[in-house]
Amino acid sequence: MANRLIQLMAPRDDEKAIRKCLDSLELKEWWQSSPGGEGERATFYIALHQAEAQDVMDSLSDTLKDRDNWRLFSLATEANLPEVDGEEEQERLEQKNTASAREEIYGSVRSGATLSLDYLLMTAFATCVAAIGLNQGQVAVVIGAMVIAPLLGPILAFAFGSTLGNLELLWIAARSLFAGLAVSIIVGVAIGFIYRATPDNSMMNFSGVMSLQTLILPLASGAAAALMVASGKMSALVGVMVAAALLPPLAAFGLFIGDGNYLSGGRALVSVVVNIVAINLAAQVVFLTKGIRPRAWESDSRNTSIRMALGVSGGLVVLAGVFLWLAGSNVTLNWLS
Repeated sequence: MANRLIQLMAPRDDEKAIRKCLDSLELKEWWQSSPGGEGERATFYIALHQAEAQDVMDSLSDTLKDRDNWRLFSLATEANLPEVDGEEEQERLEQKNTASAREEIYGSVRSGATLSLDYLLMTAFATCVAAIGLNQGQVAVVIGAMVIAPLLGPILAFAFGSTLGNLELLWIAARSLFAGLAVSIIVGVAIGFIYRATPDNSMMNFSGVMSLQTLILPLASGAAAALMVASGKMSALVGVMVAAALLPPLAAFGLFIGDGNYLSGGRALVSVVVNIVAINLAAQVVFLTKGIRPRAWESDSRNTSIRMALGVSGGLVVLAGVFLWLAGSNVTLNWLS
């Protein structure tokens, strides 16, 4: 649902400042619980549309930023009776930028970037299934591996952290992503030692030149994933799209390295790196387009900075350029062969 109920609990000493803030926002539906004894907390409730939630949460956070002992909760509502707005007003709100509040998105992507044993095991199992499916040319098996691959979480968290310039979230996401990639490579190499890779298989052929056509899949996957997260309507199918861009070349890289075919493995690795960069950049563009910004570009507590955001994005572009240059360099290819 696109409606939200915000609950704010704060010391009664801050009651006057909160009421002044809410009055300045000209909200239609807000109320305060019945006052209690001296020294108790004041509780405020605000009913609004999702499109209005971010401005309200930012204003309240600015009002209470120097205070202690306050909590704010944003709750999605399942029903809203009676209808507060007419059809014209409801249509106007629905057509607005209806991205979830950054704090809601942060909670969603942060949980998906957790480095846990389950995450590593699921990545290992998905790579194992994908590697066997690739080697045998079984498309259905590879698709099944994409369904269980949990790579979407850390990639989206990295893109969101890049958008906000949040160094802490970037580190958490990068750690989980690299751990997942390492597990995938180890599993692929182990399978490559056991079963000889089949480079003549069309599903294992990465000799083509990277072009805009080959980047459409990761770009579309990253944009779709970010759009779903920003709208609060995440679907497991989006994770399959992202895995489709990453899991096959990642599993193939491990297979080729385990089999000693370093030239084909290098080409598969280039595809992995470029696809990761494309997914991240597309997701960042969508987040920015949806109006997701840090509350303050400069903040010591959140480590948010426009220089950090631009620096990470620029670094990703340079990284992709380096790998594309290596893939097209005859010297590099001759050395690998």
